[in-house]
Amino acid sequence: MRRLLPSWMRQLRRDRRGVSAVEFALVLPLFIGLMGAGLEMANLMVVQMKVQRLATMTADLVSQRGASSDQISEVQLYDILSALDVSASPLDVRRRGRVVISAVVGEDTDNNGTADVNRIKWQRFDGGFTAATIQLGCWTTSTSTTLKNARQLTVGETVFHAQVSYQYVPLFSQALVEWFAVPTEITRTAGFRGRGSIYRPVLTVENYPPKQRCTSATGL
Repeated sequence: MRRLLPSWMRQLRRDRRGVSAVEFALVLPLFIGLMGAGLEMANLMVVQMKVQRLATMTADLVSQRGASSDQISEVQLYDILSALDVSASPLDVRRRGRVVISAVVGEDTDNNGTADVNRIKWQRFDGGFTAATIQLGCWTTSTSTTLKNARQLTVGETVFHAQVSYQYVPLFSQALVEWFAVPTEITRTAGFRGRGSIYRPVLTVENYPPKQRCTSATGL
């Protein structure tokens, strides 16, 4: 049978020089896919940690003055919300994010000496991702809210809650993110008790209107 084959065909059958290239070509798509998935997951984790850090930082900054004798002002809230642009870099929280700050106080509505309602005293909003779900609800619709783990505050106890939501932007492909069932909306929250013992409303300042509209990108 071998004698019936031309010499060039017998030589081609013995030639193994292209085997490695063929194997590499077959494995390359799988290798690129796994590498891309690893990079995507790593980037997702970094974004999640950054969003959590923004929520923690925001709640902490507001709680330092929100229930103190100094009384937090609209100017300070403007500064805190503006500082997120720098702290969030390279995330575009101004366009793809949403920040919600809420002041919640325990109230005794039936005068029996025990708090029975967590009351939202004020909220401030910023960021273009207005479709993000507000976890405590919008105070213009209802001022009563439920905290994490259904926690009921004591009478007069004040908690400053920050929510940061962000629309995740894939490094490579939206299809890859969907294939791994990765949520494209990342939301993280944090809450701190007021450093002082008495709740105080936000101090109004001329030319600094409250950013208190739930559905507005600027809160105004």
